Amino acid sequence: MLPSRATTCALLLVALLAQAVCGQAAKGRAGPDPYTRGEQAAVEALGYVSLGPFSIGTGHDTASVEALLGTEPLVWIETAHFRIGCALSPLRLRGQQEWSKEWIKKVRVELDELREKLPKGRLKKRVKTLDPWLRAHLMAQRLEHLYAEVLQVLGRDDAWFQAAVYDARKADTFTGVGPYLGMREKYAVLMLQKGSSIARYTRQHRGGEMKEPIRHCDLAFGSIYWGCSEESANGLYKGDYALHSNLVFNVANNLYSGYRCFGHNLPAWLVTGLSHWHSRRVSPRFPVYDRRDDADTRDRSPFWDWDSRVRGLVANDVFGSLDALMKVPTAGQFGIEQHMQAWAVVDHLVQTRGDQTASFLHDLKSPFHARARMPTDEELARRQAEAFERSFGCEPAALDAAWREGVKTRKRGRKR
Repeated sequence: MLPSRATTCALLLVALLAQAVCGQAAKGRAGPDPYTRGEQAAVEALGYVSLGPFSIGTGHDTASVEALLGTEPLVWIETAHFRIGCALSPLRLRGQQEWSKEWIKKVRVELDELREKLPKGRLKKRVKTLDPWLRAHLMAQRLEHLYAEVLQVLGRDDAWFQAAVYDARKADTFTGVGPYLGMREKYAVLMLQKGSSIARYTRQHRGGEMKEPIRHCDLAFGSIYWGCSEESANGLYKGDYALHSNLVFNVANNLYSGYRCFGHNLPAWLVTGLSHWHSRRVSPRFPVYDRRDDADTRDRSPFWDWDSRVRGLVANDVFGSLDALMKVPTAGQFGIEQHMQAWAVVDHLVQTRGDQTASFLHDLKSPFHARARMPTDEELARRQAEAFERSFGCEPAALDAAWREGVKTRKRGRKR
């Protein structure tokens, strides 16, 4: 017996719905990795632990994030120190901007490094398009390079944190509560295509809806997160160079905050200056500013040539004192001059007083009250003043004069 017209229509509707659901599910996956092909030896050769699944924060893992976000074509990578979710769009390795040639040159160097780790023939010599998996591999490689840079500034290695002196009552030797710069779990990074996806994720898992990039400390899980979308900063993050610079700024902030386990904030000038220092080693063209609060959607300053601007501001005695900068409680209260000053001071410290800077950071992150309660603002200010004098052997005014003199005598066009 032939089916009735109503039955035929019903079956057709079911088929169309199934096709739509399957199509949506397909859009929500980037497909298998063509570079490792999921082979364990190839995954390990890249320094990865896995391509998922894994937990990424309190009460959620890769599978639940995929279910929440639907059509975001997520790629998952777990490295030695990071858990990364990446859904970036394909990107042609070309451009007409004034920085395009320098960006392409840098990416080709990164691709050469990646090619050396992969099985022969997996990554062709002349790449024209950065596909979603290739972008994810580049981001993972960049994050691990950043982690190594931060360790170098801190004067530490992984073994120091794995030695595990977890007794917060022994403030001098306390390493944190886990092996990841002192955090118990690896640092989480999520890069999506749509701002609405980031908003949905942060509403569900990061304490409140925010479609712009946000850092979040998940103490219950033992990790610190940063996430963004390609629509962030009015679409600036659609470009790989800008995204790389902003990624490094924000994740560097998280890494220093997690040093010896997050229990209190570092001074705003120091952690912000360090974040700028790492970011500007990628490119100085995309300076990042911390937002005052979640409602802050201001465009960022177009003035990126801080080397020349700092020279001019020092020559005209525009900057306030270092002592005044050290007393600003949050980076959200900084103007552009304070951001430039924080970077310039940190640049001087890292390049001329590296060991002392590492000692200063170590002292600042010693636990308060055996981690039983948070320090007061007065305790933080006293800690900063005492640690500064112990580490640098001088008052802020003396170091203030030294970095300004260094700016005046520095050669123009110094390479970073």
